Amino acid sequence: MKIFELLRNKAFWTLDALKGGVKKRHYNEIKLLIENPNSQEAIDCKEKNLQNILDHAAQSTDYYQKYKSHTSIEDFPVINKNIIRDDFGSFQSKKFVGLPKFSVSTSGSTGTPFTIHQDKNKRLRNIADTIFFSEKAGFKIGFKLTYFRMWNAFEKKGVFSRFLQNIVPIDVFELKDKLVIDNVIDNLSKSNSSNSWLGYASAYKEICKHLDKKNSSPVSSNLRSVIAMSERLDDYTKQNIYKYFGTEVVSRYSNVENGILAQQPLGNVKNFEINEASYFVEVLELKSNKTVENGIPGRIVITDLFNYYVPMLRYDTGDIGIKDMIDGKPFFREVSGRKVDVIYNTKDEIITVNLVLLVNNYPELKQCQLIQKASGTYHFKLNSEQQFLREKEFVKEFKTYLGEDALISIEYVDEIPLLASGKRRVMVNEMQI
Repeated sequence: MKIFELLRNKAFWTLDALKGGVKKRHYNEIKLLIENPNSQEAIDCKEKNLQNILDHAAQSTDYYQKYKSHTSIEDFPVINKNIIRDDFGSFQSKKFVGLPKFSVSTSGSTGTPFTIHQDKNKRLRNIADTIFFSEKAGFKIGFKLTYFRMWNAFEKKGVFSRFLQNIVPIDVFELKDKLVIDNVIDNLSKSNSSNSWLGYASAYKEICKHLDKKNSSPVSSNLRSVIAMSERLDDYTKQNIYKYFGTEVVSRYSNVENGILAQQPLGNVKNFEINEASYFVEVLELKSNKTVENGIPGRIVITDLFNYYVPMLRYDTGDIGIKDMIDGKPFFREVSGRKVDVIYNTKDEIITVNLVLLVNNYPELKQCQLIQKASGTYHFKLNSEQQFLREKEFVKEFKTYLGEDALISIEYVDEIPLLASGKRRVMVNEMQI
């Protein structure tokens, strides 16, 4: 590591030690549970973490109090975003209400705005998870991290925070400007730092296609790790990131409301290593709450072992996965999110990211679906709990991405139906192509 990277790394762990070393203890526990999952110590620790959150939820929340006499996790109901949203107060622990909390908001893959509170220890666990799984991909604290994201849909980090964490934010929509891609690559090739990338798989694909068009040779850089998130990582992107940068890209499966659920290991492995250190993971049948056999697709349902502020037990992520075992370790053979069609802007250019992420900015909306009716013509179905007073602002923001000349209509509905697979289509293309 370079001197400033080393200083950032040492400063991070020194500060943690001065505060009691909680992050380091979480990190060490995660490392033990992931690397030695079948040791008796790991088995006992996972059972204890699960029993603790079940007992806590039953004893301190209105929603779960009827399950005080539970004998196993299967005694608890399967829940989802809407169930929590519709009765949010009953999910909050009476022991934590009024204590410091961290609020995180999401919506994009479901079209359902959703905010969850996390307690301080959950926040620290997520940080330790991120450190551990990032290290497995080749990243270390102190490296320069270029973060490709649809930043307008999420809380932005301040300048000082970005400096301390050595983060460079890049909005994925800026990559439509090829000069921005050239600038990213130029800065990477000139950087003396150890560099890492984190971002949407589609952003990496955009970069690779730009280099293809230029008949570029491999880029000389010190790119040490590349992690793809939020979208499916295809073979083209994986192969061409390695071709141009000499770095293997791995895919991470995570969500905003919980954290890192699984990640591919290095070594061109397509399986996802499940984060059993921080979550109890079930895969259930599409139309019932019975556990599916290994190798069969089912709904990914997780119990967050560390959020004591809002216990999330048997939470249906809305994703579909195929779970299996290798050498006694659980993994996902495959993970797929909700159905997202390809949408075009008014210039008939493909929009490569899920625009419905912008619904994060409108928490009063319960659900949102974007339908492209024809070239330049779009229809939104909105499910709002009350009169939606920000319709003009909503339309204006989406026109920024679809095109200022976009024809946009709004329809208010009571529910956006699920597909037979259990997924909800959040972007639909009905154009006759």
